[in-house]
Amino acid sequence: MLPPIGTRPRSWRADRRFRETGRRPASAKGRGPQSRLDQWSEEQDVIVCGVCGAAITHRDQAIQINHRHDHAFFNPAGIAFAIRCFRLAPGVAPQGEPSSEFTWFPAYQWQIVLCRTCRAHLGWLFTHTDGNPAFHGLIADRLA
Repeated sequence: MLPPIGTRPRSWRADRRFRETGRRPASAKGRGPQSRLDQWSEEQDVIVCGVCGAAITHRDQAIQINHRHDHAFFNPAGIAFAIRCFRLAPGVAPQGEPSSEFTWFPAYQWQIVLCRTCRAHLGWLFTHTDGNPAFHGLIADRLA
């Protein structure tokens, strides 16, 4: 569940500083996937989790799949999702086994991805069955 519009997570000051400066506090540097975000240039825009404000990816990681960055799909339950495609998203972690059932991208299997910080469902990791590069489809309204 997303917080009401206009609210900020408890750690909004540190996350705002990160978005403004691109720098994490010294205690956060060099640990796991977050360190990859720390290595990216300060000038690039950080995309954060809409629930907790944790860094998820950068705008320079945006890619086009089937000639589009933004896609809209329905899942089997009829729920609509607007997703954006990214090459890397070190702020999420895949869950479960890859599945090819009801995939939105032919020849790709998907796995749910969760925010590494708050465990909110942020989208899917799509892995090509022929070994082509994987990509992340992140739910647009769950990112900030």
